[in-house]
Amino acid sequence: MRSDFVILFVLITTAVAAGDGPWSAPKWHLGASEKKGQFAITTSMFVRHRPGTSYDDVEVSCSVQNLTNPSDHSMVRRMALASPAQDLWCGGAGPLGEWCVLQEEGATLTWYRRTPCAGGAAEFSTGD
Repeated sequence: MRSDFVILFVLITTAVAAGDGPWSAPKWHLGASEKKGQFAITTSMFVRHRPGTSYDDVEVSCSVQNLTNPSDHSMVRRMALASPAQDLWCGGAGPLGEWCVLQEEGATLTWYRRTPCAGGAAEFSTGD
């Protein structure tokens, strides 16, 4: 009986923890950055949940800066649509490519196809 209670407690806390985090707010932010050779690349996603749906509207901004010539900088923005897919949150930003990331601290943002956007360690926040 006691072991049943412990198992139930673990399952409940795991389920609650999975829903907690900035991504459970109506508006949140995901960021990632990486360095490739002489270039610093950043990705910024401002997310707003569509009420009554499982979809999110996402403003994706990606920038590339040449570290040897800081005035050499470019940025591109696109609107995107994203939604949960199995254990992942995935979306597509047209010519910027498609991405997926687990909605948990320490997750890795992964881009598919060639992209000017940064992947790697995802940083979540509510923007507060």
